[in-house]
Amino acid sequence: MAYKPMSLDHVNIFVRNAERSHRWYTEVLGLHTQDTFNHSGTQRLRAAFAIGFLILFAFIGTFTYVNFVLVRPPLALGMMALGLVYLVFAPSIFTTPLAGRAVARWGTRPTMWGALLLAIAGLPLLLAPALGPVLVGLALIGVGTFFAQATATGFVGRAATSDRGSASGLYLAAYFLGGLAGAAALGVLYDRYGWGACVAGIGAALIVAALLAARLQVRETTNERTAPLYGPAR
Repeated sequence: MAYKPMSLDHVNIFVRNAERSHRWYTEVLGLHTQDTFNHSGTQRLRAAFAIGFLILFAFIGTFTYVNFVLVRPPLALGMMALGLVYLVFAPSIFTTPLAGRAVARWGTRPTMWGALLLAIAGLPLLLAPALGPVLVGLALIGVGTFFAQATATGFVGRAATSDRGSASGLYLAAYFLGGLAGAAALGVLYDRYGWGACVAGIGAALIVAALLAARLQVRETTNERTAPLYGPAR
């Protein structure tokens, strides 16, 4: 019995020949193609994708390489204590759901800037020789990056004027690619120049994300302070 799927989604970020690719999908496979970036939200979405990339870049870099700092002197944590350190994520469970209310009250850009500033504020604490400040710094970074991620995700849903599914898929692709890049690039910094250089690289990524947040404006017909955080703009 032949089976024909009702829908099939496939995202191409780059093709060598767009016209030939379009003809292959439409004439050979019988599929519909659409240029996700061919609408008024292009620049805003690209900024959001880049911010997502940088958020996980910083997050993975922080929580991957801080482990090496925690197990060596002067902190010298054991394996059990090192596992308990990740309770620093607990505050994020309670703060992240508030992102929608923050966007509704202050707008996307101020909310994003506040979240990223909170994460940046935690970075100097990671250089302290005592466990208490390091834990506070990790908690601030966790709260800030989770809050920023929720804000960016909601923005993509509002800013995409068409084909929101593809826009969300591209955001997630950029987000997870940022995690891979952060683990690789910041690992090189840590290995060659030490923890201080790694923290500086994390800070640079968050600062670039804050600069890109200036482009996070929904279209003129949408009031971002009344539109839902997740879902189509009204």
